[in-house]
Amino acid sequence: MSHPEQSRRRFLAAVGAVGVGGPLYSVRGRATDSTGENTQQTGSNRREQSRQNQSQTPRAAWPMFQSDAANTGYQIDGVGPSGNVRVRWRFTPGERQILGRDVSGILSSPAVVEDTLYFGANDGFLYAKDVESGDDRWQFESGEVLARSPAVVGDTVYVGASTGKQPIYALDTADGSQRWEYQTINTSGRATKGRSPSSPTVVDGVVYVGSAETSLVDPRGAVYALDAETGDPQWTARVDGYVDGTPAVDENSVYVGDSTGTVYAFDIDTGAVSWQFETNDVVRSSPSVVDGVVYVGSEDTNVYAIDAENGIQRWQYVTGRGVQSSPSVADGVVYVGSDDGGLYALDAANGQERWRYPTGGYVRSSPTIVGDTAYVGSSSASVHAVDADSGERRWRFGTDGNVLSSPAAVDGSLYVAAFGGSLYALADVE
Repeated sequence: MSHPEQSRRRFLAAVGAVGVGGPLYSVRGRATDSTGENTQQTGSNRREQSRQNQSQTPRAAWPMFQSDAANTGYQIDGVGPSGNVRVRWRFTPGERQILGRDVSGILSSPAVVEDTLYFGANDGFLYAKDVESGDDRWQFESGEVLARSPAVVGDTVYVGASTGKQPIYALDTADGSQRWEYQTINTSGRATKGRSPSSPTVVDGVVYVGSAETSLVDPRGAVYALDAETGDPQWTARVDGYVDGTPAVDENSVYVGDSTGTVYAFDIDTGAVSWQFETNDVVRSSPSVVDGVVYVGSEDTNVYAIDAENGIQRWQYVTGRGVQSSPSVADGVVYVGSDDGGLYALDAANGQERWRYPTGGYVRSSPTIVGDTAYVGSSSASVHAVDADSGERRWRFGTDGNVLSSPAAVDGSLYVAAFGGSLYALADVE
């Protein structure tokens, strides 16, 4: 049986206790009216507050994919490079062979907590590096490709492997020692489609993760709620297709999409299905949930806004191609990329386009919004900084591979990884 009030108190307490996820406003955005009349004033207030906070806040953090459990991708008081950028340091991982092919580079989005940067690489290592120098703090060798993004809460980092039994690992942040492992492909079956667990979302002592679990004995996917201390399952919810996207979590529900094109809301306590919403193609985009609305993209070219309580569509916006990018939501605006090459800013209330920025390649990176800047990667082997209010370019930086993962902006630096290439720490030119 679900207990909504207990869940709500538990979730809000967790957001405050974790700390690294930011204060409550990083889970709940501020809406503007449908005319957009308050947009410029809102942007000005945000910039002024961001400038004031730069000199008085402690070291910030980007602890998991899209920053927080709701997948907002937004920190109002975050600070990233705004002018021309330089490379503070750069790291290129090694290679490993899979089915006779050399695989290299990074698909994982980085997480940053205190003075350490965490990311997985296709060479099978999870790296913990000093944010200032790029020096190794430790490495964890999984023996499997680590294509998903880690989540760091307290003294533990959680990450999933993309090959083999596709385990979820819990590691000590101090030295990378393993605390527990949970295999999402069971011992009586083997993976048949090569999918991998999603990036984990961790809140209030629970790890939420989606999986393919496409095996000889069970062709469906699943969403797991695992005890963060032990890795023991609290509940498992079966779905009809594999789950690529990172779960979004609010005080009542866990939201994911799957390869059948279905978006699900699961009760946070029991895993029971609260509602289902059907799109017309695969959902690889990770949902974001803000102010009672779930925003998600689909390969059917649409961005959808869905009522979080009942699963009823509020609006949809059609882009030129499929949408694998995960929406970020800030100040009543939804920022999302499309395979048509555009980064879009849509009014969260009605889905109307405010601006479109062309990146020169398909966009599967999820936008990162800090202060008044949107950062996003592109298959044009580049990362872009865009004014969040106007959509005007601030800078473009060329990388040594397509940027399919999402950047993390912390304490004036931007950390971004290239598939087949390197991880970069970028900062303003001095």
